[in-house]
Amino acid sequence: MLAAAGVLLLTACGTPATQAGPAAPPAAAGGGEGAAPVVRTASGQVRGTAQDGLRRFRGIPFAAPPVGDRRWRPPQPATAWTGTRDATRSGPVCEQPASPELPRGTPRSEDCLTLDITAPAGPATNRPVLVWVPGGGFLTGAGSIHDPARLVRAGELVVVTVNYRVGVFGFLAHPDLGRSSNFGLQDQLAALRWVRANIARFGGDPGAVTLAGESAGAMSTCSLMTSPAARGLFRRAIVQSGSCLTGHPAGALGPGVGAVSSWQPIGTVQGTGRALAERLSCTGVACLRKVPADQLLPYTAQFPMVAYGTGLLPAEPAAVFAAGKEAAVPLLQGNTRDEHVEFALAAYPGGRTAAEYSAALRTAFGAAAPRVERRYPAGDFPSPIAALGRVFSDRDWICPTGESGRLHARTSPTYTYVFADPTAPTTSGRPLPGTVRPATAHGSELGYLFDFPDGPALTTEQRALAGQLVGYWARFARTGDPNGPGAPAWPRFGAHATALTFGADSVRTVDLNAAHHCGLWF
Repeated sequence: MLAAAGVLLLTACGTPATQAGPAAPPAAAGGGEGAAPVVRTASGQVRGTAQDGLRRFRGIPFAAPPVGDRRWRPPQPATAWTGTRDATRSGPVCEQPASPELPRGTPRSEDCLTLDITAPAGPATNRPVLVWVPGGGFLTGAGSIHDPARLVRAGELVVVTVNYRVGVFGFLAHPDLGRSSNFGLQDQLAALRWVRANIARFGGDPGAVTLAGESAGAMSTCSLMTSPAARGLFRRAIVQSGSCLTGHPAGALGPGVGAVSSWQPIGTVQGTGRALAERLSCTGVACLRKVPADQLLPYTAQFPMVAYGTGLLPAEPAAVFAAGKEAAVPLLQGNTRDEHVEFALAAYPGGRTAAEYSAALRTAFGAAAPRVERRYPAGDFPSPIAALGRVFSDRDWICPTGESGRLHARTSPTYTYVFADPTAPTTSGRPLPGTVRPATAHGSELGYLFDFPDGPALTTEQRALAGQLVGYWARFARTGDPNGPGAPAWPRFGAHATALTFGADSVRTVDLNAAHHCGLWF
């Protein structure tokens, strides 16, 4: 979930309308093993699958296709259908560039606003609901490739994975659109509203929704925690590998790349949209709506930006957290130990010498660089590039998460973790080079929570740790507290900055400030 032209990547989007099949009588949401369950939604009936103790419904539209005149507009209600819709397959992901996380040949389309639902078999109702927002830097991503079977079984949860518009299709702004932008976030909001209206029919409790996401999905989640429009749509939040304080100093994402933040004033994003229109010889958005998607896609990397000063996000999310005005919901948050290691490798593929490491610190931190280098001497690491990855992992990721957790803990229970299993596979499947190992890369905990197409099988030891993670996450989604019998105690995060570290051979508490030099950064 990385890295193009100095910006973060993400993953998102879903599936077009499928053909309605012949009408079928309503069926109980439970259904028997192997029987095709049928559920009536507000838009029409859907037929899913039942196997291995799970019911699955895929490719359900939560909004109308955002195509034609609906491109760059807030999502509209899904069009009703007659008969029973086939909900056995996920549809195409939202238009996006190719990425290593997507299986080869995955269809892509602008007609993509769908969600997948996985629920336990059986007639139980009022199960807790977890709504998953995938990552990918606001440029790529797909909820449909995340198989939540382990979470569903461990917690008796109903899990909803969401597809939403990304890149130029999801985050363009333009003066013609007024202060409207963040169409990808608006899609997530529409999905939450769909869940509130429909999830009880799938056995879920609309009053017990946890909003969760990783990377840009985490940044989306914390952004919606600050949005007045999202209040009351979720009761708990999980924020993995990203926070509303995450940002990068000059050089962190490559030579010559300036400081980067995912949140920008609406005027800045409008300026980028206006420049795109001029590049394509358009006078405004009406013309841009007629441009074929494949002609817009090459410009998508210009729009990894969430706009604030809009109706959805009136203020910069970091400022809302600082003021203590975000949604007062229980929060589980954390990072991998070496979030930035793959970003550093991508930014500096030739590595760094000790002198170049010092120069990179001067670029990033100016007069404070000697103080940073004293805390992070290159000789303490396998290589200078490993040292650079460690600096930016702490400064850009882990300590901002800690600070946002400290702020949030003033009003709500907060639990913080660091995932530190260096044996965990990377999201791309490519092993890290020896110059930076041992390290635990961005997104590497995802394979411990979800199954992925063509994903590597976990070892016996990794499966044991995965079982612990799944247990904590499922208990949090059920109760707002990850603790439970037989599991190491996970203390609340607050002034003492005590986090839980998930290592290859132990789960233990750690002082986040001491372990990651957060006093240097905040």
